[in-house]
Amino acid sequence: MKSRYYRIFGPDDRALILALDHGGAGKFWLDSGKAIKAAVDAGVDAVLTNYGVAKRFKKEIGRAGLILRSEVYATACTKGNPFVGSPSETPYTVEDAVRLGADAIITMGIAGFEFDRVNQQHVARVAAECDRWGLLCGSEVLVGSGKSAADYDVESLNTICRAAAEIGVDFVKATYINGDDFQKVADNCFVPIVILGGSKIPDEQLLTQIRDALDHGAKGIAIGRNLWGREDVAPLARALKKLVHEDCTVEEALAELKK
Repeated sequence: MKSRYYRIFGPDDRALILALDHGGAGKFWLDSGKAIKAAVDAGVDAVLTNYGVAKRFKKEIGRAGLILRSEVYATACTKGNPFVGSPSETPYTVEDAVRLGADAIITMGIAGFEFDRVNQQHVARVAAECDRWGLLCGSEVLVGSGKSAADYDVESLNTICRAAAEIGVDFVKATYINGDDFQKVADNCFVPIVILGGSKIPDEQLLTQIRDALDHGAKGIAIGRNLWGREDVAPLARALKKLVHEDCTVEEALAELKK
């Protein structure tokens, strides 16, 4: 377990994760292999992705840690919200993840609606099975489908992060809320919290948010479209690596984008 931990988190207990895990939704025009290779070459610690992407692009993932997204939701052709319309479940076993070469599994911990109890039990089962096979288990925690800071206050964010830790996960992926409130949540959650990247925003705003999160207890970021959704992935990946692992300033990270 410890060796797999350090395939995702660095010696400083921080992680920079490329999130390319849209659960089979399919509504993307993207060269996944190119994006993964550029991000890994520039220094991301791990790649969070789907089973098919992990199977096809093993060479591009290379020595980076591999986190398997366990759920498969509906395609983008389906109306409605698949996150809250049914309970979470996974078609993949932890043995499947081991055979794929994964170091961790991440599963949705969706709370606050009719399937809350079922979803928490789902996370618990995956966490226990990961322990049996020596994989890490992460949980992406949400209240409903809320992913923006406006969807949370300190009480709701604390509840879902603390619940995931108590259930048995090894790390949590969660929304960042501002400053001192996030610090309280991080201090009360006894496993690492990495923030999710969220909607696409300007580079300086993104880097400022990550710097603030790291200064208030976050252990890294799992970043998606803000990284892979740009034509040249490498400069931002390098800037993020400096922020996460070298504790540089926002200005120093921005300078990396100009190289």
